[in-house]
Amino acid sequence: MQNLTEWLLTNYGQEQFKPGLDRIRFALKDLIPKFKNTKIVTIAGTNGKGETTLRLSSHLRNQNHFVWTSPHIERITERFRNQDGEINIDHLNKLILECHEKVQAHNYELSFYEFLFFVFCSWASKNPPEVLLLEVGLGGRLDAVNVFDADLVLLPSISRDHQEILGRRYDQILSEKLGVLRSGSTIIHFLHSEYLIERTESHALSIGAKVKTLKRIVKLPDFEFSLRNEALATAAFNFLSGSEFSPEKLVKNITFLEHRGEVLRGDNEWIFFGSHNVDGMRKLIQFLLSGTYNFSRPPYDEIVVAFSKRNLQDIQAMMRMLKSAPLGKITVTVFDHPKAAIAADMERLSLEEGLEFVHDIEVHVQGRNKNQRTLVTGSYYFLGYFKSLCSRQG
Repeated sequence: MQNLTEWLLTNYGQEQFKPGLDRIRFALKDLIPKFKNTKIVTIAGTNGKGETTLRLSSHLRNQNHFVWTSPHIERITERFRNQDGEINIDHLNKLILECHEKVQAHNYELSFYEFLFFVFCSWASKNPPEVLLLEVGLGGRLDAVNVFDADLVLLPSISRDHQEILGRRYDQILSEKLGVLRSGSTIIHFLHSEYLIERTESHALSIGAKVKTLKRIVKLPDFEFSLRNEALATAAFNFLSGSEFSPEKLVKNITFLEHRGEVLRGDNEWIFFGSHNVDGMRKLIQFLLSGTYNFSRPPYDEIVVAFSKRNLQDIQAMMRMLKSAPLGKITVTVFDHPKAAIAADMERLSLEEGLEFVHDIEVHVQGRNKNQRTLVTGSYYFLGYFKSLCSRQG
């Protein structure tokens, strides 16, 4: 897996957002027609895209379907799924080499993300599925998945993230996300703000698309993000199967997914909840302080958090949220990843907020007492790194 990553970086560079559809449309011109009988489901939004996609895939487990998600956290194979699960690494290696030869032969100019999406489409086209689930990487309008005309669009949430690309105002961000919607298609969303709901309904009407607003059907708090994502996935499954969505049948006892409530137990207990932006952190804290998580004492012996590169004001805001919540002792750290926040910045912000900062989280974990309960949060990339670390440590 490491050799494959290095090969991809050598041949396609670092994964950075490169807006535009012309490059990938040209590369996929012979493949897109193979999906003419496939239902295309595009999942856009700020938070909840990945969870909604995987929950819908679980509902579709008995149907031939392929799933594109991005980015990957631990393994490149995470981006390539079908009803049988993740692609086999040997199979993926073979596909990548085949597709690389085509790229060179036709002089396609593809970014890291676009090339992997090209590989995914090549894989799925060999056995065109009933349903194709496409999670937007960033934005929507100019993301590679938008070369496909969506029959169904799912929109779990809108909040401020990647503002340097998508804009700072909610209407600007929403406009980029709604760029995946087509005339004649349907959008099902679980937006919370009436302002965003009205703009979504107005846009759908203006282009001849249908819209279903789940907030008007399912009464759930904004911070019940996993349950909301499950409701969205269930409504999408009902739509695809031609059945009515019944909120009364919505399962209340949600099974958490990898990096989203996942628990590892050994000498210690590690609870993983990714939360990479301000809105996500706010909802996570509200969720942890509600319902079954409403403890009379701090529920965690420690909270370990690290962030990806982003606006430092946003990172400081997330630190303050954690500090003000009675969840437990907070330790800020950094990790080895191209998209990780800079150590000097994290140390300075930690000092300003009166939080403990550790450079070497592995040494910190080795020195822990047994039977500790730790929440691991922040960047999903950090969760992937830390998961492998605590598995080694017990």
